[in-house]
Amino acid sequence: MATPAQIANDMAAHAQYWAKRDKNIERACRDAARVIRALLAGEEVDGRTYYGVQKRLMDRARGQGDYAVAIGGYPDFDRARICMERLRAEAAQS
Repeated sequence: MATPAQIANDMAAHAQYWAKRDKNIERACRDAARVIRALLAGEEVDGRTYYGVQKRLMDRARGQGDYAVAIGGYPDFDRARICMERLRAEAAQS
């Protein structure tokens, strides 16, 4: 199982790959990596940012984009979303 840091790095790498191919996928990946890293650092992530990224990740995971989810090399949006949820829940308990 991947650690949250590995998931953030994976999403950042996907953002670079998709930068010239699909700006919406690139943005979702880049923002997910940024939010995961902020949560790991113990920073406060405002609700608008957090839920905006969550919505983009869910939309992409459900295939509501320019590409079908079945395309090889597609980022694992669900894994990033679940990671964000777990990190936020852990931060709330602390």
